[in-house]
Amino acid sequence: MLAICYQEALQENGCLDLLELQDTSQHLSWKAASTNEATFVCYLANMLDIRVEWDPFHPDLIASASNATLAVLVCQFTLPLSIQIDGVMTAAKCL
Repeated sequence: MLAICYQEALQENGCLDLLELQDTSQHLSWKAASTNEATFVCYLANMLDIRVEWDPFHPDLIASASNATLAVLVCQFTLPLSIQIDGVMTAAKCL
């Protein structure tokens, strides 16, 4: 859902990335900025004099990968896992 808001914010404000959206949002009113979550976050960041440098929905980020893709990678590289079972952390390795 946030990815959709982010894309809408970029399109509505004619921006290419988050930094540009932050610059643009400083000229908006509270009411105009609050119509979109991503725009409002940028507006508030400007009010607090914070610069957020992040590409939240870049396709190469691990957060953008599906669970199935992550599971395949974990098994392929036999990464160690920590699994909580009944409140106890257990070490495991995908084979």
